[in-house]
Amino acid sequence: MKQTPKQFFATPAGKLTLAVIAMVLCWTVLIVYLSKTSAGGTWFPSEADIEGVRTDIKKDTNSLHAAEAELDAFEDLQASYEDSLAGYWNADRDGQPETELRNLVNTAAQNAEANIQNLGSVRTSNINNELSYADLDFTVVDEYSKIIRFFAEVEKCTPRLAWRRVEIRLEPNRARAVTGPGARPGARPGAAATTAATTPTAQMFRTTGQVRVIKYSPAGNTAKVTTSTASKTTTASASKTTAAPAAGTTAPAAGATTPAAGATTPTTPAAGAATPAAARPATTNQPAAASAAATPAQQGPAANATTN
Repeated sequence: MKQTPKQFFATPAGKLTLAVIAMVLCWTVLIVYLSKTSAGGTWFPSEADIEGVRTDIKKDTNSLHAAEAELDAFEDLQASYEDSLAGYWNADRDGQPETELRNLVNTAAQNAEANIQNLGSVRTSNINNELSYADLDFTVVDEYSKIIRFFAEVEKCTPRLAWRRVEIRLEPNRARAVTGPGARPGARPGAAATTAATTPTAQMFRTTGQVRVIKYSPAGNTAKVTTSTASKTTTASASKTTAAPAAGTTAPAAGATTPAAGATTPTTPAAGAATPAAARPATTNQPAAASAAATPAQQGPAANATTN
């Protein structure tokens, strides 16, 4: 016997079939109308959505590569900076440039046998917390060959000095007087010789310039110098306090000898007291000397009468 749909759904098999159909309908509604996820995507994205995601991935990848390139450039710069510090003036290794830089230039001039006429003072200017410039001006007046040797000696200095400015000018050529056999006969010693007996000196050049170094001072150096200066000031103040005499006490003069115990101190004679004969100066017989030195005309008639 053929069952009607109503009779079929009344059976357990019909009920199960009805439940499956209802479940499929519910899933279809959820897929179609509730396809948007909480993350903003879809369960079944379109081709445009997929292309947009690919574009975002490319942008993020390019940004990552750019950031990595910047990081590599920063690391290279940091490594180059650390390598450059080895060639800079290190106060712990090379001393203070305010004094040692002058010694370097002066030693270079002595090695080149060049006449250094003027050597200025070292001027410093800060770059940052760790680096600063130190500049030194100089003037050398000598022959061209010695000036070139002086430049070569400066290039040998360690740490290396940088040239900021160099100017070379001719010096007026002056004749040198000959005091040997070629001098003019009969000339006074040290007097200028004649034109024929003069010999021109070598051409001199005046060289003025400025050298520079970069001083590297680690951050800890400033604290060390400040602490050392404070300790020296405290020590000096303490020594002055210890050496100071008591209030109201007169310090003995330099080189004075303290009398021994029990010795009698000589007394100073009172004002108006007679001076001992041994201490009196010898008295000169001034009237006798005057009369002996007088001429007959000054002695008058008495002298003439005695002569007669």
